[in-house]
Amino acid sequence: MRTRSWLFLVSPLLCATAHSAINWDVYEYGVVDNFKWSRPFPDDGTDPGGFHVNCRAGGTFHAKMYKLIDLPHQPPSGLAPWHDAFEDFLGAREYAGSWDGVDHKGQDREIVVMDYVDVPIPVRNWIEEQQRDPSPTNDKKWLYGVFEKPKEAGDKIVRNVRPQPTNEAGELMGNAEDYPTVPDKDKIVMFPAGAVYEIAPLWVAKGSKCERELNNLAKYKHEAVDHSVLAWVMDHTKPNRDIGQRGITFRIEAMSVTETEDGKKARLMWERLHRAVKRNERRIKKEERLKAKKELESNGGRIKDEL
Repeated sequence: MRTRSWLFLVSPLLCATAHSAINWDVYEYGVVDNFKWSRPFPDDGTDPGGFHVNCRAGGTFHAKMYKLIDLPHQPPSGLAPWHDAFEDFLGAREYAGSWDGVDHKGQDREIVVMDYVDVPIPVRNWIEEQQRDPSPTNDKKWLYGVFEKPKEAGDKIVRNVRPQPTNEAGELMGNAEDYPTVPDKDKIVMFPAGAVYEIAPLWVAKGSKCERELNNLAKYKHEAVDHSVLAWVMDHTKPNRDIGQRGITFRIEAMSVTETEDGKKARLMWERLHRAVKRNERRIKKEERLKAKKELESNGGRIKDEL
């Protein structure tokens, strides 16, 4: 039996139902080890210091948020039709964390579920591009699981929907029976909320004034640098579980930034100061080593006992 890396641990129940600018869950529960993101914008809503914002984009999305404890229960408060498929998909991957990388651990770990048609097209294209990679190791990199909706009551979904592979020319390949076509309206997508940050600009790229920039993930950075793209989940709600609700919203904002001349001068000044401090620290450590060496030599190689 395969060991499931994060499905069967135990932790306290999360009861909070509201979200503010500070996610206090970070302090109460901690974050997953593989979460590498941090908010790239100032907390007061101002622009990143030393940078010109070329354009902004934002969008609010509707979804549902469940916990692993909901897997065996029937919809709308549970995920029973997808129980086995979700369990297999999640158990084979590192948990990406919830908002801000929060790890509620065990059966309290959270997953987001959306209708596939509510996911922006650039995100859908990225998901399918990743899942067309035939390499064996790529399967563990998938962050989003796409699953068919049950056709009838009692149907069980046993695996994720795999897109039909393509060749280098983009032409469909493979046996259509092995890769049945499922309309987007008949699919859902499931992911830990922390997975959003891997491709956050794609969520708000379409229709923006800098669509080309935001669609270029090579420009997407953890922090502001010249000619970069930044993005963050600025706000999110929590489901009112006390009355069986699972609905949430989350808002993503992204921006394309360029370093200003004043920003560049300030950065270069601080970089020079940082290098000077480091050089001075190395000089002091070198002098201390030389002093210790001379004292050792003056004592005939013996360590002097001050007592």
